[in-house]
Amino acid sequence: MVFLDLLLDGSGRALPERATFKSPAAISRFLNHASWDTRKLCRMLREHALHTVQSWYGQHPQHRPRLELLVDLTSLEKTGKFIALTDWMHTYNGAHGVHLVVLYLCCGPLRLPWAFQIWRGKGTPTAAQLALKLLRTVPAALLKAKRTPRLHADGGFESAEFIRGVLAKGLDIVIGVRCSRKLEDGRSVREVLVRGEVVKPRGLHEPMCLSWVWLYRNDEPEQRFVMSNLDLSGKYLARVGKRRWRIEAFFKTIKGRFGLERFAQHSKQGVLRWWCLSELAFLLCHLQDLALPVRPPGTWADWGDLARSVRFSFIPEIRRQALELELQALDAFQHVLLSLKT
Repeated sequence: MVFLDLLLDGSGRALPERATFKSPAAISRFLNHASWDTRKLCRMLREHALHTVQSWYGQHPQHRPRLELLVDLTSLEKTGKFIALTDWMHTYNGAHGVHLVVLYLCCGPLRLPWAFQIWRGKGTPTAAQLALKLLRTVPAALLKAKRTPRLHADGGFESAEFIRGVLAKGLDIVIGVRCSRKLEDGRSVREVLVRGEVVKPRGLHEPMCLSWVWLYRNDEPEQRFVMSNLDLSGKYLARVGKRRWRIEAFFKTIKGRFGLERFAQHSKQGVLRWWCLSELAFLLCHLQDLALPVRPPGTWADWGDLARSVRFSFIPEIRRQALELELQALDAFQHVLLSLKT
């Protein structure tokens, strides 16, 4: 509970030395050595996520939102020596650290982190292969909805093996694609001039609908391509392709608010527990947000306020003990100060 209190500070600085009435050594023992079941916690989080989706379906029997599965790779950059994590620490796209392939479920307003896999470097399963492994953890009850679930991924997962694996599970796919990818007719993707054109990428037997969007983040606009097995208009496919960016918002929140990448543990068990508890903090705040009145369109949740609200309602005794210790320290300081003046 003390460590969860640190995570729910909402500042992203869940450092053991910032704890109040527990020492950093005690928190380290809790993460690295204490005999509690990490797998049981992961199962509990998944079961709660499944129950939340099913409850949402039950509340909307006529207009059930589509289940969307988002996969992406995120890098937790680290410096220094992590001897116990040697086979986890690699450099990917210029970032050195641990790299996670994450599966994230979206259904209506629900945003639920589901599972992750660790990329272990060259010569091991690729990010796309790990993503297919993550898909096997999704219960069949969720994948057999009336509206076909849709998977979103970026260009790092565009391999033919991955696309065929997704389609074989009966899912629709909307995926980013490199501009240099070749098509069966000899053209590259960048040479397609009509948004919504149906093309056949090399290595795939399935025809794919192709579109693109323009990003204006830098001085020069950047063209990003997206393709799908669905026969959609070019403009609509481009709009649907943007939904993948919701997982980027999740990464930004869980890193910036709930300290996902601030781990400094000396064991794999400690790191896994850190990640699971960070996910728990995010999930508690998200469920708190769903319980609040609906926000006006175009406004975003204040994760700092949500974390504070959950902190005060979920673990109030921790906050109370911390404040009592601070008051005792303040009284002791004032007592010494008065004695010096006299």
